[in-house]
Amino acid sequence: MLRNEKDSRERGHRRTRLWRFLPVLVAVILLIQVMGARAGVQVTSGTVQLGNSLQYGNTSYSVKYSYPSTAEVGSNLTITVTLHVNSLTGLVEYITNYGLVAEVFIGSQVLQGSFPSTENSTFLYPGSSWGPYNITIPLTANNTGLAKGNSANATLSVALQDNVFYAAPQLNVYVTEPAMQGVAGSLMIQNPVTSTSTSTTISSTGQTYLPYLVLVAAGAVMMLGAAFWPRPAPARNREDVGESSR
Repeated sequence: MLRNEKDSRERGHRRTRLWRFLPVLVAVILLIQVMGARAGVQVTSGTVQLGNSLQYGNTSYSVKYSYPSTAEVGSNLTITVTLHVNSLTGLVEYITNYGLVAEVFIGSQVLQGSFPSTENSTFLYPGSSWGPYNITIPLTANNTGLAKGNSANATLSVALQDNVFYAAPQLNVYVTEPAMQGVAGSLMIQNPVTSTSTSTTISSTGQTYLPYLVLVAAGAVMMLGAAFWPRPAPARNREDVGESSR
């Protein structure tokens, strides 16, 4: 009776030790999935410096941006932007009615998207930030000029449009600041054929579910190992030896 209880406790300890590895296994699977997703979608990011020398002061801005390095016709190109006011000098106190514009140049084609501020948006003083916000540009065969199976390199630029406020007793006026534009970078725009898109979808779907299948299989192996792990023969004490010799 005591030997059976001891064997039961040993099996329980082995199961406990095996289950301790389950969180580590889950973490490894999730890490593989995240690394695969990052490898699948490459992102271009950076900062564009903008500014003006005005009649009554100077302005300086930074626009942080990020966008996918590759985009396909039939999808939306999303550019994430954040505006930061570096400095406003002279009589320039703040800016208002601001907005960011993204333009994509593909040969002779120009695609445009924007994200403007609203009536409830606050004034931006030196040190203020606005964002991040997403600018979405639909990609079609017509606006890109790309037929099936074709691709082209495109250039992305970011522009700022706003009004500045001159704070002075003799002024106190809003003035439209000349638009500022800077080149962000380049990207590849593709218009794949239908068969390629289908095979890519199937492949990506398989890659999406593969980590979960591995996790289920590993869990099953651990449970079977805990149930059928070979048990070492129990040590025989002196009383058992004496009884067997009789």
